[in-house]
Amino acid sequence: MKTQFSMPDDTSIAYERTFTAPASEVWRAYTEPEIVRTWLLGPDPETEFPVCEMDMRTGGTFRWVWVDAQGELEIHGDILEADEPHRLVSTEHMGGSAMGGMELPPTNNVVTFVEADGVTTMRTVITYASKEMRDGAYASGMAEGIDAGFDRLDDRWSELAR
Repeated sequence: MKTQFSMPDDTSIAYERTFTAPASEVWRAYTEPEIVRTWLLGPDPETEFPVCEMDMRTGGTFRWVWVDAQGELEIHGDILEADEPHRLVSTEHMGGSAMGGMELPPTNNVVTFVEADGVTTMRTVITYASKEMRDGAYASGMAEGIDAGFDRLDDRWSELAR
């Protein structure tokens, strides 16, 4: 199943994906660095992921760094709320040489995990500082990158079911 994207208002992007796994497992796959490293790579399989630091509890922080032909991309933020395995709220700052050395204004991200009969729907709402920031993020290929990563995560559940 592919990720479904929408723009619920002028400054937000929402996306939703269903996984055939319990919420506790999807939460682990989303919050444990050793698992995150296996799927959060974007669409280019040549991308390196040298930094994956995550303390995904309320008051914690995270930092991810990817390197590809365009340079380095860093995303980092603060965990504002972690209610395992139901809800995760964070800030997110993005910058690096792949973005011409600039850092974008932070976003606010809310991720929910809703399970029914062993199937979990993960929904993320990202709120940007402006409509222009939202539109630029979406135009950057974020949907393709997120979908590619979630395809890899979907493969994880298939492998575990064998």
